[in-house]
Amino acid sequence: MDMHLLSQKINSIEMSEEMKKRMIHHCYSKMEEPLMNKNKKTFQKPMIAIASMVLCFFLIGATALASSDKLQGFFRDIIRWDGAVIGTSYEQATDEITMNVVSVSDELTVTTVLVNPNTVPYMTFEAFGIGEYKIVDANEKVVIKGSATDYTEIVDGKATFSIPASELVSGNYKLVVSSFVGSSKADQPLVLHGNWKCTFTR
Repeated sequence: MDMHLLSQKINSIEMSEEMKKRMIHHCYSKMEEPLMNKNKKTFQKPMIAIASMVLCFFLIGATALASSDKLQGFFRDIIRWDGAVIGTSYEQATDEITMNVVSVSDELTVTTVLVNPNTVPYMTFEAFGIGEYKIVDANEKVVIKGSATDYTEIVDGKATFSIPASELVSGNYKLVVSSFVGSSKADQPLVLHGNWKCTFTR
């Protein structure tokens, strides 16, 4: 199966243009990897064939997901005041990422899990981080507000990172995250919006 046929299959799936673009880009990058290895020229064609088969199976799965209710998120253009499109965000990702919080010493250890790591846009991410967050107390009063944690490598669909919490006294709290950020070398960082909440005790 060549790249033209793969592109046709991708374009036949009902999803946003940005999602299709990322899928096609991901397919190209995967098929080009063996070609860049000059020491294994004799294996180029078999490896490309295998890559095509793997991608084909992925696309069949993506088609099935797209026809169900499992792909709930969607891409949205970021529009500047003058109407120019300056980027893309990903909306309604709440059910596509789970979050767990543990209070350790003077920081919070936050673990995120990508529910479907082999689907777009998650399959394109190499690292992950929190975009915007706040910590509220038992009375829903905001005690800490922050943004842009360091990116952490995604391993087996999971990413773990820390949030400073030395300002918190003993008590019950809730971490509220309004956005995550996925990053890869090939694409611009993608902000994923949603509403994630997790309670914890200090």
